[in-house]
Amino acid sequence: MGGKGRIYYIGGTDVLPRPLTPKEEEHLISCMGTVGEKEAKSRLIEHNLRLVVYIAKKFENTGVGVEDLISIGTIGLIKGINTFNKTKKIKLATYASRCIENEILMYLRRNSKRKTEVSIDEPLNVDWDGNELLLSDILGTDEDMVYRDMEEEAERRQLSNALSKLPSRERRIVELRYGINTDDDREMTQKEVADLMGISQSYISRLEKKIMNRLRKDLVRYG
Repeated sequence: MGGKGRIYYIGGTDVLPRPLTPKEEEHLISCMGTVGEKEAKSRLIEHNLRLVVYIAKKFENTGVGVEDLISIGTIGLIKGINTFNKTKKIKLATYASRCIENEILMYLRRNSKRKTEVSIDEPLNVDWDGNELLLSDILGTDEDMVYRDMEEEAERRQLSNALSKLPSRERRIVELRYGINTDDDREMTQKEVADLMGISQSYISRLEKKIMNRLRKDLVRYG
């Protein structure tokens, strides 16, 4: 991911933007609801990508690749910035962190139904308070799942609007990666998509970075 404090974009050599200072963040948040909202959201997303990496690494022991976790977490960050309410008494980092984590957890829940060989009592990592985190802790109750399914459906409609703006090949890559408009809703890894499309995983990784940047701008526009 990087050395000596440096964190890089997925599959790239560009260093992720530094975190914003409290003053910079406060200014950008104040721009929400104004004519400068689109640019403010874009900058908030870009400068919080390190947070995605930090949270994604908490789930390294789930059997899902870190690059995949970062891609999934980035979707959560975008949703978080788009839905952040500056009038609420909650810090942006706290809210965005929960959105990133929830996106990853929803992905793990969906995949846990297909990967029955994974023990639900196998330690994954630690939670925010330093307690051991088990897969059984994140599966949720039936009531939780009903609520999350409804929330996810609304978010997917928003994502579909943004996807419609992409070229067909790029749209297909995202659909396969996140199980959108597929027969079984299965989310494929970068390697699986690369094998299916007959191109290298490194190319998929580079292309996904460009696609995510483009989607980020469109999701900010629709948010």
